[in-house]
Amino acid sequence: MERRELLKIMAATLGSSVALPQSVFARIGEAYQELELTFFRPAQREQVAMLAEAIIPKTDTPGAIDAGVPGWIEVIVKDCLEPVDQKIITEGLAAIMRRCAKDHGKSLDQLSPEEQVTFLTAYDKEEKEKQSPNRTKVDPKKTFLQQFKELTKFCYVNSEVGATQAFNFLLVPAKWVPDMPLELGMKAYSI
Repeated sequence: MERRELLKIMAATLGSSVALPQSVFARIGEAYQELELTFFRPAQREQVAMLAEAIIPKTDTPGAIDAGVPGWIEVIVKDCLEPVDQKIITEGLAAIMRRCAKDHGKSLDQLSPEEQVTFLTAYDKEEKEKQSPNRTKVDPKKTFLQQFKELTKFCYVNSEVGATQAFNFLLVPAKWVPDMPLELGMKAYSI
């Protein structure tokens, strides 16, 4: 993971934590309760899982599904977002799945990982361009996919699985070394 990518994740995590109620932030490392998953319909729940796993797939580290990200996304959408923002999520899920079926003739989970990345990158670029009235500057308002990616990353890095298996977890991180040399394949630290 590049240093720049790590800084983006840290910024998204710190920025997002301010917006969430303290009760959700305190619980995010726990396993969610299945009974709490009442916001999405079963098909939407599958779409959330597909999209989260496409964003953070299982490799040599656990993926989004292994970390419980889809369930936490549902809890956060249900308990922390206003109805207008919840609608953005549900409509965005439907729109991206319709677009994938239109462009590829199959659902997102039927695409190869490379096809998923290509499709999602093109879709997000197109959505950004639609927002901009003069097509030279992107409106600071984020697209559905950008918001979903941030939510996915936030849930992943704050999960026990993400913090301990995808990152090097230190309960007490010791001293800050701002110019610590990075090695290829080195994991980022979580605290």
